[in-house]
Amino acid sequence: MQTRVGRRALAVACGLWLAGASPAAAQTASDQPSDSEGLATGSLQDLLETRVPELRDDAGLTAVAVAAMIGGDLAGAAVSGERRRNSGISVTVDDRWHMGSITKSMTATLLAVLEEDGLLFPDDALTALLPDVEMADGWSACTLDHLLTHTAGVAANFPDEFQDVWPETAEELVAERRRFIADALADEPESPCGERFQYSNVGYTIAGHIAETVAGEPYEALIQNRVFLPLELFSAGFGPPRGEYADREPVGHAVLQLGSVRVRVPVDPFETRADNSPLIAPAGTVHMTIGDLARYGATHLDGEYGSEPVLLPQPSWERLHAPFLDDYARGWVRQERDWAGGSLIWHNGSNSYWYALLMLLPATNMTLAFVTNDGDIEVANAAFGDLAQELSAAVLEPAEPATDDGAVRGAIGGAGHSGVKLTDARVK
Repeated sequence: MQTRVGRRALAVACGLWLAGASPAAAQTASDQPSDSEGLATGSLQDLLETRVPELRDDAGLTAVAVAAMIGGDLAGAAVSGERRRNSGISVTVDDRWHMGSITKSMTATLLAVLEEDGLLFPDDALTALLPDVEMADGWSACTLDHLLTHTAGVAANFPDEFQDVWPETAEELVAERRRFIADALADEPESPCGERFQYSNVGYTIAGHIAETVAGEPYEALIQNRVFLPLELFSAGFGPPRGEYADREPVGHAVLQLGSVRVRVPVDPFETRADNSPLIAPAGTVHMTIGDLARYGATHLDGEYGSEPVLLPQPSWERLHAPFLDDYARGWVRQERDWAGGSLIWHNGSNSYWYALLMLLPATNMTLAFVTNDGDIEVANAAFGDLAQELSAAVLEPAEPATDDGAVRGAIGGAGHSGVKLTDARVK
């Protein structure tokens, strides 16, 4: 029998988990094969090896992984905790983690690649990009760029029944995605295009479908071939990480309040679907290792500020990071923060059982990646924000404590931008 897991969003207040759990010994990058073999040594590595297990223990999270890159070099990485709570099976730096809405920046990157190919342009109208989809009249003023900046007036989420749709083939997936998109576009926009920010998983799903329509290839294969493989993000895939057998990869954890006690419940992909429907893959179902997440972020940072950007020319990277309304760019939020030394470019994501945060700090040429397989989103968000400030302070010159100007928890936890808040996950 299938049971529904209730919706959780960042707007719901989360407290610290109060029930006991067996602590897992920290595993640091120096203990691991593959990604760990080329890890840096030095101040950031030492700091992460100390702080990551402390963070996980203090926050009560199931497992945590953090990586820092400066330029194109890995400056440090460490992990701590368990793949499944109370299992005694420790996470490693080669484990894969669910990215949630960080996927949106990847979809925007794919569309920029297709623009370079001449297959579409940001100012193309939706009616021209999807000519076979009947749309209400109001969509004639909306463009692809409106979708990517969350200003198209698209509903935040599809109706609940989309969670019951799990196509078995790529062709069926494209067809079902198109069916739900056509239903959404049959209604008038909720606000005039370009005038109001409204975070929308539907909007990014439409954007992904535009990509697969103009390129003639399903979104999942297209982004693998045009973004992940060229950037050598070989761990990237879709849905909850799933190995050859149970506990071969981390599992996400729902956080439930039982009276005065908060408990974690593993959400095992061998036992349940453990994610949102693949219909919304372009909005938030990618997974990858912590190393690949950090490398992906460093590619974006180098694309705007480096001398030899890859995949796209520099103006395309700059456009992806340029805010339109309410600090939201195209799959990224860009804000000014004293503790970051200037601009902070970031996005986060969650399907309610995982949390991921990716931050780019141009002033120090530093990329920070944080992940957890725990659904205590607000606690994880605050802990990651505090560590981000600490890591930034360790690199900034002069080496003085960074000013806490509302802290990153304010920068990334505010209404309107969070991939967590508006993911509105409900998994069967």
